[in-house]
Amino acid sequence: MYRLFREFAHRYDLHTPPGHYKHDHAFVIEEALRVAPRNCRLLDVGCGTGVFLEAALAAGIDAYGLDAAPEMIDVAAQRVGAARVRVQRMQEIDDLETYDVICSLSWTIHYAESMAELEDVIARCRRALRPAGLLILQVANDEVMTGAVNVDIEPGPTGEPEDTYFIHRFRALRDAEHRVIADYVYASRSNGDLLTEQHELRFARPSPILATLQQAAFPLVAIFNSDSVSPFITAAI
Repeated sequence: MYRLFREFAHRYDLHTPPGHYKHDHAFVIEEALRVAPRNCRLLDVGCGTGVFLEAALAAGIDAYGLDAAPEMIDVAAQRVGAARVRVQRMQEIDDLETYDVICSLSWTIHYAESMAELEDVIARCRRALRPAGLLILQVANDEVMTGAVNVDIEPGPTGEPEDTYFIHRFRALRDAEHRVIADYVYASRSNGDLLTEQHELRFARPSPILATLQQAAFPLVAIFNSDSVSPFITAAI
């Protein structure tokens, strides 16, 4: 498990503040309420610190989340309540016809370590959806990755200016598995934190995800913002 999600989980919202995701969250909420305008029950796979769950609940969605990192779930539980989140890997989802919508944001799906594992995760999500349910995946697109270095500078926990730095770079290996190496550097002056690590993402292109969804018998599959580095794919039963 990557340190960014474990020992630095309680700092996660400092270097990637909730506001960074507001447009992504708005898209998912709109799609969820379109599918189930009333009493929408949703599962966020890889819910992290619960930022999206909080937004979904505010929109009237009956939202729940899971994450493989206990430390992330500890933070999420403080935000939305322990009854709404659980420690569980996406490879272990075993719900049956429980949710109207399942979403997985921020490239969580690309932490599958093999094509067989990816296929199994998607099959598990399909079984967990109710009839007419919707799966929403935010995926990576290695075709448009340039390898550029990006630097985000944020205030510190008590408002210190230019305190928290998050440096990231996505390097597409252009191989058969569409692997991407994500280089992350996180630093906080006020907290004295410095973290450097690499994450390996697999199948980081829309095409293998689309093919897997079609093989999993999702009859209606669509892609949004296909030319961006982080498009959405929706799959309806």
